Amino acid sequence: MDWEQVTIIAQIVTGAATLAVAVFLASQLRVQHKDSERDFAFAFENRQQALTVSIFADESTRKLYWKALYDWDSLTPEELTSFRFLYEQFYLGSWTAWRLRRDGDNLDRFRHQWKRLLEQSGQRRFYEIYGRDILQRDQSLLNLAESVYQELEVEQNA
Repeated sequence: MDWEQVTIIAQIVTGAATLAVAVFLASQLRVQHKDSERDFAFAFENRQQALTVSIFADESTRKLYWKALYDWDSLTPEELTSFRFLYEQFYLGSWTAWRLRRDGDNLDRFRHQWKRLLEQSGQRRFYEIYGRDILQRDQSLLNLAESVYQELEVEQNA
């Protein structure tokens, strides 16, 4: 075997090894990306849970939340602004989970979540005034929320 053949074989082996390393590194990047998404989602869920707990731990916030859900029309402008900033966090949490596709294409958890976010008349008024605008950034999530909203409105008016 002459040197030219040895050089060709060495280049082929080097190319194959480089390709194997590239494939391995690409798979590691995918794993790291999934891990970072999972960590982000976990941190966000913890934040959402802390928000929920804080609503019911503070008496004035709890009363505001109750008033917004059951007596929307009596909210003062100040109360409306406070409730808006509070309740938008739930929408943003749902939107984040939706973008991450935590459940793949299974919509059951999201439908249940939106039923909870829209079950009271004040929650639906919030959706009408602010929610659709928030969700318009993702038409598929808006479509899901809108279908739940329509179902609940029909039930309410039946």
